[in-house]
Amino acid sequence: MRAYWADFRMTHYEQIEKWWEMVMSAFLMVSLFADAFHDACPITQKLFAQHPWWNNQSGWKHLLNNLRLIIQPLICFNWLKRWLEVFPVASLLFGFEQLMGQMNQFICPVVHQLNLQPIFSSA
Repeated sequence: MRAYWADFRMTHYEQIEKWWEMVMSAFLMVSLFADAFHDACPITQKLFAQHPWWNNQSGWKHLLNNLRLIIQPLICFNWLKRWLEVFPVASLLFGFEQLMGQMNQFICPVVHQLNLQPIFSSA
């Protein structure tokens, strides 16, 4: 059975806390790359903007969708990671490592000054 946000009861503080932690983490991620930092953060780098789903329009929703595209390779890799332990495909693993290395090129100087770790890690 699926749990929906409406299923959270006001008495389940731990679940509400986890939900708000996810919401605030997403908000922070988007805010750090928001239009206010646009001049300092080359978010529309030509290489990333070549993705067919990349959206150069301004706005919070478009920015969130672009950031989803940036983290998508990490999510896909983690979906396949356990299967690669069962059925080792060295070329696929190598390809994901190369792709995540390229995705780590997506760095905003303002965020980098905050001493944040790279976006992707295979750990």
